[in-house]
Amino acid sequence: MRTLALAALAVALSLPAQAQDPTEVPAEQPVAGPSIVDVLEADGRFATLLGALDTAGLRATLGEPGPYTVFAPTDSAFAALPEGALASLSPEDLQDVLLRHVVLGAAPAAEAVAAGTVSSAWGDQSLSVVAGDDGVVRVDGVAVIDPDLEASNGVVHVIDGVLLPPAEGDVDDMGDGDMDDDDMDGM
Repeated sequence: MRTLALAALAVALSLPAQAQDPTEVPAEQPVAGPSIVDVLEADGRFATLLGALDTAGLRATLGEPGPYTVFAPTDSAFAALPEGALASLSPEDLQDVLLRHVVLGAAPAAEAVAAGTVSSAWGDQSLSVVAGDDGVVRVDGVAVIDPDLEASNGVVHVIDGVLLPPAEGDVDDMGDGDMDDDDMDGM
């Protein structure tokens, strides 16, 4: 019996490997190097953001393969919010605010500016990305102060403000994509 098993093993090892099914997508392999979370931790300007990611349950996600783009507010950007603004949010509301800062996919600054908009992970809402005459890239009006910090699972753009969801009445309620005087009433 032992001889038969050894013979079967020898035959199996001598056969050529079967070709992989060309329609099968290989599993995404993590790229070596620091993840977005690692980049944020090492930088030192993001203690508030990292704490908020923990509270909202998003920290582990941004350590996964991705790719992701994160518009990362600095600690001073969070400090500029009205007192208690973050503390008053439920974990679900905080998650919504943070997801506005995440794009599913890598969006280097030059590509984002060329596209003009990127879709945030929060309700697939578009964020405007423009470069001003002064060369400063802005996302929804907030300056990108340090673009294109590379990570193994995407890119981080450091911003000097927090991308808050639009207030009621700040979005085009006519559905035609054009802001008009009636739409400006709530602003």
